[in-house]
Amino acid sequence: MKGKNTVDIANSGNFMSFSSKCNFNFGNLKNYLRFHSYFPYLCLVEKKDKSKRRIYEAARDLFLRRGFSSVSMDDLAAEVGVSKKTIYKFFSSKSRLVEELVNTHLDQDQEVIQKIIDTAKDPIYAMVAISRLIYAHFKEMSPGILMDLKKNYYEIWVVIDDMQNEFMLKEITRNIEKGIELGLYRNDIIPAFCANLYVENIKSSCENPSYFVGMERYYLMLMKYHMNGIMSEKGRMLFEKYSAQITKKEN
Repeated sequence: MKGKNTVDIANSGNFMSFSSKCNFNFGNLKNYLRFHSYFPYLCLVEKKDKSKRRIYEAARDLFLRRGFSSVSMDDLAAEVGVSKKTIYKFFSSKSRLVEELVNTHLDQDQEVIQKIIDTAKDPIYAMVAISRLIYAHFKEMSPGILMDLKKNYYEIWVVIDDMQNEFMLKEITRNIEKGIELGLYRNDIIPAFCANLYVENIKSSCENPSYFVGMERYYLMLMKYHMNGIMSEKGRMLFEKYSAQITKKEN
């Protein structure tokens, strides 16, 4: 039995007539039907995205702890609790997985570093903040992971090398130039030369087995060596102040 406010579509004439009588928005119905026709597909896509994310995150953790060459696809499958066949649905090969991990990591890092640069109080604060980010990365990496990448996935390593040669070199040069303008760095230095020296020292340290264990400490020493070589007295005071503030926050 129908209530007083129930509309009997079957006996109300054609559908268009019915929709006009009750001011029904036909466009909304089309959107509703379209959504529900795609709903099963959307659920499937979401499920696939979650599965891929689980594999991605597990691979990242394993690679960071053990290196790239030490982790097999069998190890990854066991870690995630899926078959290798499932992994290959999302990543055609281990190389493809490593490539996606590295590219995503570089993109995220560049975005974070750029935000630090754009919002920093001054060039010295930017260098201190960026150094803590890189320090954290080195701390969670397995010893020699970068050399592992260079040896076994050279084409992917080249992407990192290009990033260092382009993005890092450009931003550090700009940092020095701005610091000189503000009187925070010495005015008798050549920005491009000092930036290149700093970047090359980081790269050579990453390739020296003597520095693989505790690379994060060597990196901080290298950063301080660089800063002490270019700072003015005014800049040195700020450097000590910012370093103490960030260390305090971390503790």
